[in-house]
Amino acid sequence: MADVAQAANLTRATLYRHFSNRQTLLKAIQAEALARASETLIACRLDEGSALEVLARVIDSLSRHGMRFRIILLRAPDQNARFLAQRDEVLAPLVEVIRRGQREGDIHADLSPEWIVTAMASLLISAVRAAPKTKHSDADVSNLIFRTLVGGIAACATTGGPKN
Repeated sequence: MADVAQAANLTRATLYRHFSNRQTLLKAIQAEALARASETLIACRLDEGSALEVLARVIDSLSRHGMRFRIILLRAPDQNARFLAQRDEVLAPLVEVIRRGQREGDIHADLSPEWIVTAMASLLISAVRAAPKTKHSDADVSNLIFRTLVGGIAACATTGGPKN
């Protein structure tokens, strides 16, 4: 609780008044993170623009939120099956964006859309975890994540590779 209180600029006593224990607090933070991610996807206008344009908007927005919820990302939520299932549900609309990008020829069709969304989520989590060491700005982090992801999935000249 001490590290959470410090990160939030609160005292431990204040946290304990609202949350009986660390697990209750982390569950509340996870719920808030999922709610913000869901709102973010809606705000990113998933139906507007190419799939790659949508992914750029999503990555930019989610990476900014990721820094806010860094405390849970550092506490390995990727080992919590319930949280992962809820995260997959929140990110499910991106699977259709990927499928659209595959139909339009912008994204390799031989990659599973679910895998691509998982890879994107993993890159976002890794970027947040590495942020203190890398010293990149939020804009740089978003750009690096996008370029890394698109470098692996794009089927067009965006990465200079051949279109398959």
